[in-house]
Amino acid sequence: MAQGNGPLAPYRVLDLTDARGILCGKMLGDLGADVVRVEPPAGNPARREGPFAGDAPDPDRSLYWWGYAANSRSVVADLGTPEGAARVRDLARRADFLIESFPPGFLDRLGLGWEALGRENPRLILTSITPFGQPGPYRDWKGPDLIVQAMSGMMFHLGDHDRPPVRISAPQAYLQAAAQAAVATLVAHHWRERTGRGQCVEVSAQAAMMWTLMSETGLPSLHGYVPFRDGVHARYAAVRRRIIFPCLDGFVALIASGGAIGGGAMEALTAWMDEEGSAPDFMRERDWRAWDSAHLLGAGERGQAELDQVEEAVGRFFEGKTKHALYEGALKRGILLAPVADTRDLLENAQLAAREFFVPLGRPEVEPDAVGPGPFAKFGATPLALRRPAPAIGEHTTEVLREWQAAPERAAPPAPSSPGPFEGLRVLDFARVATGPITGRLLAEFGADVIRLESATRLDPGRTLPPWADREAGPNRSQLFANYNAGKLSVALNLSHPEGLAIARRLIARTDVVLESFTPGTMARWGLGYADLRAFKRDIILLSTCQQGQTGPHSHYAGYGSLAAALAGFYALTGWPDREPSMIYGAYTDFVAHHFASAALLAALDNRRRTREGQHVDLSQFEASLHFLAPAILDYTVNGRVATRRGNADDRSAPHNAYPCAGADQWCVIVCEDETEWEALCGAMGKPEWRRRPDFATLEARRRHAEELDRLIGRWTITQEARALVRRLQRLGIPAGVVQSCADLHTDPQLRARAAFEWLEHPEIGRAPYEAWPFRFSQTAGRLRRAPCLGEHTHQVLGELLGMSREEVDRLIGDGVLR
Repeated sequence: MAQGNGPLAPYRVLDLTDARGILCGKMLGDLGADVVRVEPPAGNPARREGPFAGDAPDPDRSLYWWGYAANSRSVVADLGTPEGAARVRDLARRADFLIESFPPGFLDRLGLGWEALGRENPRLILTSITPFGQPGPYRDWKGPDLIVQAMSGMMFHLGDHDRPPVRISAPQAYLQAAAQAAVATLVAHHWRERTGRGQCVEVSAQAAMMWTLMSETGLPSLHGYVPFRDGVHARYAAVRRRIIFPCLDGFVALIASGGAIGGGAMEALTAWMDEEGSAPDFMRERDWRAWDSAHLLGAGERGQAELDQVEEAVGRFFEGKTKHALYEGALKRGILLAPVADTRDLLENAQLAAREFFVPLGRPEVEPDAVGPGPFAKFGATPLALRRPAPAIGEHTTEVLREWQAAPERAAPPAPSSPGPFEGLRVLDFARVATGPITGRLLAEFGADVIRLESATRLDPGRTLPPWADREAGPNRSQLFANYNAGKLSVALNLSHPEGLAIARRLIARTDVVLESFTPGTMARWGLGYADLRAFKRDIILLSTCQQGQTGPHSHYAGYGSLAAALAGFYALTGWPDREPSMIYGAYTDFVAHHFASAALLAALDNRRRTREGQHVDLSQFEASLHFLAPAILDYTVNGRVATRRGNADDRSAPHNAYPCAGADQWCVIVCEDETEWEALCGAMGKPEWRRRPDFATLEARRRHAEELDRLIGRWTITQEARALVRRLQRLGIPAGVVQSCADLHTDPQLRARAAFEWLEHPEIGRAPYEAWPFRFSQTAGRLRRAPCLGEHTHQVLGELLGMSREEVDRLIGDGVLR
């Protein structure tokens, strides 16, 4: 195993989670913390999650466990016994963090909740991950992955319009929740280091998954529009755009969009087609820079006809080429295209190989060249590493008890005042669209001064994306931009002008953190690379979050998250096995990568607080996202099996699907994870005899006859109103949920109880919904403020920080420096 302490090396984590929180401990462990997983004598339930090495179900051969329990140690304690509870209580006295994913109230009943443990260790941070969150009417509802994906709004637009909605076949809901939990835990940690006090943190998986919708929740109020599933197409209002195209050996994803985002890329694609005699006249003659979404929407049926023409021509061009050839051509020419990759493609990816992303598993049970995902970011000063493989059950019990019992109990110093966790921190935000800006919003909401440096001469694409106020595009009218840049200040600064660069350097000298997501080399060409930044401020932290990282043969590729989702394998795992893959609404990998970006930055900030050491953190959105597919990747490297899309099928549950309910496009999801739930469902349907039918009597039988089972359940559900049915089933202890649209989320009782949306006034957008974080703190309060208009704070920031007069600023505006 590689060596490397990581930025969180001084801290101890007590991990009581199962599969619903396991990634939280993995992220903290990867960042260097000493993570100790407490398991019952039979092992953590996550060990029963497949796939398994050699397809042999065994608690020490679970590839899910191997993927998400590395960089941790294992201690056995049976919480149902006084001795086991006492062991956990003693370890908690010496822990900095405790993370858990039990049903609400479970630890309290054992005397191991916050009230008890916090008395003995006031510095302890206890983080809880549950399906729907602790307060609210759905607090005690059952919520496996399918239920959460449905209730979060994600499933409503996945799949084909003539079939039921589908989930992403690789379970995602609790990875989203656990990653949010890691970030929230570190926010609470920064507050503790200022105040000396621990607290409770609670995370809702439903609300965490809702964050992946890319501000779709603003469409109902701003546009009166609700997106729905359409297979390989993305729909926006009247425009239907094909994203996934077949090619010679599979599929590729293409953004066939002009305007500021894709005009240059479409020019390059047209030129390539023309070289090979495949470009029709209408493509050669088109002004791609003017052919944007606003044009297509305004042109109505004519705009859709133009788009259909383009897609037909492009589709013919792709038919005779492999996805590798198309991707290499796109890389060479700057075309917005990516292969719809599978796990085999990932292991053959030249960029991942060049960056040595995959690392040996270090497992004696498999071939020594078997590999899995490596560190999720590259830290310049405190490198991450795979320090130890996933542990055997209780492998470190004696070792941990000896080490932790010799360590002093965590004592709370006298508590000073209670500032925000990041009060006094100054951040310059050059980042664009979602991943970096979301990290900046987190810091701003909890006390940092976050200053966006942006320019009308090089507009952030996020300012051009819908939803727009009154469906009218404009740099200050995008609710997507507003959602991810809430609470920030905006300075208009033209970095192509020498005086603009001089002002940027003066601001950097007064800054703690710089966020950027430009194509690698851009900052250095401006004289703002990490070495340059250190000359201005030695302990500065630079977080770079471009799509494929700062190094490697594909690092220059300036794609978007919708393409990264194809490249990383998510499209290949979404949809029905007998049909083309389904696209995922928005830029899914942005909403995976931002968790890792935020956690990385918060860990680097803690290291800086202790050591006065800055560093450059290189986070590839592509690489970070692959951690959400770790079991599928290991299934290929260990078992040689390529994961495929499976509709809603599941290895451990049946039934497990979406079923039609009364009304147009109304659906519920129902899951039976054990025989008790199946018997209860038979009773609810008035079919108790189905418990004894040979084709339904066991889980395996139900899985073999899933098509007939789903047909019969659907005949029953279609007569039922979805919400009433789901409430009834949950009261009977049966996991069930409504497949909610983005409009439904605003009236969802659970999300309303959590205040999942805050409505704020904006001078150009008006009153619009901002998505609140999916985590809640018992002590730390954030402050959500509206997003800035472009350059709104130019006078204020340059006057207060640089002492520039209003006259001087006005002159620079007139000279084009500040625009």
